[in-house]
Amino acid sequence: MLTIRSLHWPADRSSLLALDTAFETDRIYQVVQHEHSFALKPVAVTPALRKDYQFARDIEQLPDFERVLVAEDNHAIIGVAAVKLESWNRRAVLEHFYIAPSHRGRGVGQRLMESAIQAVQADDVRCLWLETQNINYGAIQFYQRLGFQWCGLDTSLYDPKTTPDEIALFLVRYLP
Repeated sequence: MLTIRSLHWPADRSSLLALDTAFETDRIYQVVQHEHSFALKPVAVTPALRKDYQFARDIEQLPDFERVLVAEDNHAIIGVAAVKLESWNRRAVLEHFYIAPSHRGRGVGQRLMESAIQAVQADDVRCLWLETQNINYGAIQFYQRLGFQWCGLDTSLYDPKTTPDEIALFLVRYLP
């Protein structure tokens, strides 16, 4: 049985440390630069690319977020959404959003995202903004299905020594 609830800190810490935040993909978005624009071109990659977000590095900061929700299935944490609020522009920023691989494609992410959106609407925000990478094809598809729109990119955000071939993509969902 799926339950979405607020973070219980520090009780949820060990379960969150066990959450698998990796993904694997056989497609990425190649960022093609034109004179005055950029385009995203889906391309196949062989072998499949795997990335682990190493969420453990950021776990201790979760209590500082304005909204942290977890998804549970039979009392096991299978997902997390962490949001910070920017009052100066009334924007909510989705800093972390992870669903365990065994539960992806089953509606858990959609329920968790909709719960996060409902939570921040109480804070009178105008939009939910997020950053992901051009290599995270599945996440981009997921966000777009939920009404997020591409709103920008940053070709210099990531250090090419540690994250080669990754470009930051920004998406936004405007809220009523």
